[in-house]
Amino acid sequence: MKKLNIFKRIILLLPMMASAVLFQNCTEDIDTSSRYVFEGNTILSYLESHSDEYSQYIQLLNEVKISDMSESTVSQLMTARGNFTCFAPTNEAIDLYLRGLVEEGKISVASWDAPEFLADDKLLLEKKKQIVLNSIIDGGDNTTAYETSYFSERASNKELIGLPTMQDNKLQIMLTSESGLWETEEEKLQLMDISKYCVEGAPIDSKNCDIYTINGRIHKVHKVIAPSTETIAESFEKIIKEKTKGYYVFATLAKACGLFGTLSEKEDAEYYNKILKGELKDLANHNTEGNPGKLPSRRYIGFTIFAEPDEWWEQAIGISIDESTTEDQVVDAVREYVENNGLYKREGGVTGTDYTNTNNALNQFVTYHILPARIANDKLVIHYNELWYNPTDRQKQASVFDYYTTMGQRRLLKTYEARRPYGDSRTDVIWLNRVPKLDNKRTGNYTENGSPINPGVEILTQNVTKLYNGYIYPISDRLYFNEETADYLSSERIRIDASTFFKELMTNDIRDNENTDASYQTKGFPVDKDYRYLDECWINEGTRFFYLCGRKSKTSSWHNYQGDEINVIGKYQMTMKMPPVPKDGYYEIRYGASCSVQRGMCQVYFGTNKDALPAAGIPLDLRKGGEYWYLGSTTLDSGIGWEADDANDEQANIELDKKLRNNGFMKAPNSYYRIGESQPMRATSFIGRRIIVRQELKANETYYIKFMNVLENEGSQFYMDYIEYCPKSVYDNPTEPEDIW
Repeated sequence: MKKLNIFKRIILLLPMMASAVLFQNCTEDIDTSSRYVFEGNTILSYLESHSDEYSQYIQLLNEVKISDMSESTVSQLMTARGNFTCFAPTNEAIDLYLRGLVEEGKISVASWDAPEFLADDKLLLEKKKQIVLNSIIDGGDNTTAYETSYFSERASNKELIGLPTMQDNKLQIMLTSESGLWETEEEKLQLMDISKYCVEGAPIDSKNCDIYTINGRIHKVHKVIAPSTETIAESFEKIIKEKTKGYYVFATLAKACGLFGTLSEKEDAEYYNKILKGELKDLANHNTEGNPGKLPSRRYIGFTIFAEPDEWWEQAIGISIDESTTEDQVVDAVREYVENNGLYKREGGVTGTDYTNTNNALNQFVTYHILPARIANDKLVIHYNELWYNPTDRQKQASVFDYYTTMGQRRLLKTYEARRPYGDSRTDVIWLNRVPKLDNKRTGNYTENGSPINPGVEILTQNVTKLYNGYIYPISDRLYFNEETADYLSSERIRIDASTFFKELMTNDIRDNENTDASYQTKGFPVDKDYRYLDECWINEGTRFFYLCGRKSKTSSWHNYQGDEINVIGKYQMTMKMPPVPKDGYYEIRYGASCSVQRGMCQVYFGTNKDALPAAGIPLDLRKGGEYWYLGSTTLDSGIGWEADDANDEQANIELDKKLRNNGFMKAPNSYYRIGESQPMRATSFIGRRIIVRQELKANETYYIKFMNVLENEGSQFYMDYIEYCPKSVYDNPTEPEDIW
């Protein structure tokens, strides 16, 4: 459906809307003498009292079930206690949606009684569910419904709303003035007169937003919210068939590399069927939280693609995307460009036309653009408790980063956000593989203060394309991994949050979930014999494996990097696949630890043979902090030699760090803090880093790490926060010692 058609239909409806909105406003300005009385209304009762506008929507709410596991309808849910955000489409909006289905050739008549619907119950239910389940966000018992004040924080950056809809879709919010739902300036002004914000292209009525009910908020919308149901592969196939300009080059390259099969995957149906049949059970209570480890309800499969748009390719290699362009021409031109410019790792790499070979130059180039995780644009980097930031005002200062493992050959890809890039007047820019010069002195602020070592590639986050199983982000320049890239990435310390190890946590909206209800904050995962949910983790029987989100509050937090942690109880054994190192060399592998009496002791194993890993040193005692050894009711001196920094003696602090390293211990990074406290985590004695491995690592090897409980106490916790790969050039640099950040 063309944008102009959508706009003109909305505008044509304005006369019909006028009488309904003339004397209304957002609830904060509502006159209680008006015909809208909100006290005591549920979402459903409010809609029913305005059935002249919402009768079709009410009927759909009465027909659509909450989920496949429930016989209750959504209308029943809308009378229940909760914090629901309801984007309620008007009758006219639903009529507009049905006419759109006619234009798309899905139905022949703009009616729920269309012959195609009557002949295909599945299609009918799919479309009804799409309208209803994408119109409601369930905030649970504790998370308040979304008001326009929340939208205002995110709309200017076109960010996704933090919680998903009941159909597990994240909705993008933007300013109506930037939505592009018009062709002329007059049309733009008309639309902006009725709407300040758009959600997924649906204008939110400025006079009927933030409508208070006892179980949430209602926002009237003038278009049905219907996110794409296409997979990335289906979208690419359509782009190629229709010669649509935008991502034609990348779609053609993905097809040549044989990636469409993978990029068509969207869910593990086996897992969902086991959940429906009750074959998988939630974990017993976590011993510190008192909350069960609720299993994820679904196991979606997703991807994130960072792609050079067609306009970039046209300028870079002179290829023109038009009706005469063939797929072979595109592939040949890009292959020559990649090979001639060395945009692949030559060691072990091959040239030629076998593009499905992961060693092939073109395959290396293409797959380095793809992450096997679905990452929304508000989570490309994680903000929570980095120094000088808090989740209430979301004011950013310190640089933040993460590292992901790409598809194809396993290589690291760094995401990085600079509050204000050096020499750039913009703010909050997110990059790939940027290696900055930071103010990382002991008294610094961890922001950029010089030209970057590697400028990186900018992600144009606001222009994200949302598809059913992933996101496509345009990027500003070519992205590749070769020996030069490996040198850049191996020139810095690499800190990776433990939750980044597991792509399923991000794809299934488990990581950094905004919902503060216990069922979202404490997730459990089955052992392998029942079902292996995490592809790159092997969980033995006797292991109770939890992910703790750690985001229950905006005013206090745990002592965890990025807030969250992996926490395991029982006679546990679990093995994890490690992220790759960027380059061959000597590295320290460090383990971020928060020590307490609740922790236990485990043996660490590390190597390349997953089923026969050698022990890595003596058992790791997670009860042993920098100052004290927490042994039940007994607290002993740990003997590690931790002391607080001396603000007046920098040399003494340096010598203390050396002493701690000799004991295999390091203070915590200076770059994050516990929300509610003012001091950085470096100043906390029971938070620190343990050096667990120091050896030569190969970039083309796959390494595994195993943890096994060595105590009889099966209630003692294994804890994992983050790991660091630190190259010898950083930790043993005589001229520029490693920073404290």
